[in-house]
Amino acid sequence: MTPRSRWLILGFALLGLAFASSSAWVHYKLMTDTGYVSPCDVSATFNCSQVYLSPYGSIGGVSVAMGGVLWFGLVALISAFSSTSRGKASPAGAYVFALSTIGLAVILYLGYSSFFVLKTACLLCLGTYVAVLAIFIVSGTASTVSVAALPGRIAGDVGEALRDPLVPGLLVVFLGATAWITWGVFPPEGTRPQAEAEAPSEAASGDFASAWARMPRVDLGIPADGARVIVVKFNDYQCPGCRSTHEWYEPVLQKFEESHPGAVKYVLKDWPWDAECNFNGGTLHDAACEAAAAVRMARDRGKDKELEMEDWIYANQTATPDAVRAAAEKFMPGLNFAREYPQKLIGVRQDIADGGALGIRSTPTLFINGVRIEDLMPASYFEMAIQLELDKASGK
Repeated sequence: MTPRSRWLILGFALLGLAFASSSAWVHYKLMTDTGYVSPCDVSATFNCSQVYLSPYGSIGGVSVAMGGVLWFGLVALISAFSSTSRGKASPAGAYVFALSTIGLAVILYLGYSSFFVLKTACLLCLGTYVAVLAIFIVSGTASTVSVAALPGRIAGDVGEALRDPLVPGLLVVFLGATAWITWGVFPPEGTRPQAEAEAPSEAASGDFASAWARMPRVDLGIPADGARVIVVKFNDYQCPGCRSTHEWYEPVLQKFEESHPGAVKYVLKDWPWDAECNFNGGTLHDAACEAAAAVRMARDRGKDKELEMEDWIYANQTATPDAVRAAAEKFMPGLNFAREYPQKLIGVRQDIADGGALGIRSTPTLFINGVRIEDLMPASYFEMAIQLELDKASGK
């Protein structure tokens, strides 16, 4: 590997490490701070939160971003301590090329999942994709040792690298720090903090009120039944963002029910990302149709059963269709899930038809008196939006 190739690889590795570290930080904040809004959530098309909180944001309970930190760190260490002597062929380029081949396969999978399944992109992720691709190209042209020869010489190469006193220390520190952050700092996969509707500042409230007044509105055709504010949520029970907004907004809705009885009407509509019942997109959540139907079955048996079924599904968002069916039959003794399932899908598909007419592109999507909200709105702003609508209806 020539000095030029070495420095190019090191530069791209450090660039990728910066993107991956930023991704890990955003993912961590989304999992621990209810009021956090990612700076790269610029639209429904470019939305890091949707990607990080999806099933593709973590693998086996480990944040994909932390995998990127580990990968770029290893590539940086190999390139930084590789020999560039022209008198002896360095295997560093071959090792980096082998790692970048694996990295390329991973980003192709993640890119497909993001662009074609989630139908949204993460700007920070795109930065890591570019860095991996650049390292793959540079290392492929810089390798002076055959990749096929690596298995037979890896033990010797590792031993030679460890003779440099800096390498063992840096390796232990890097791997130890990565492991500690991954398993000691990150909360368990799927956990989210409970929402606290903290009041925004006076300036932020004024800016929000001005922007809210200018928002376009659509008529959803839902009868008010005496309510002054109608909140509609298109929901997928296996969608992490849907779970988050469920946890955030329930206390706010309960607060308005106590202070303004009957003034706020909340309508939950199903939009499962599962081609079994929703032909508007691919299958993102394998049991989303079963989950929606199970909650409807529970609703027929009373509010307590509905809440019990909802709580179980939100706590087990990666459950398989069989697991959802088994849980439903456990919570509702005597239930014949297979018999009721086709009947409940009729209502689910009616909600899907309504969502299709409105152009639903992501979950959760909410409407507050016809104002569309596609991003994860913090609970404090959700409360403010409802209060603004109540004030408007009262002529304030």
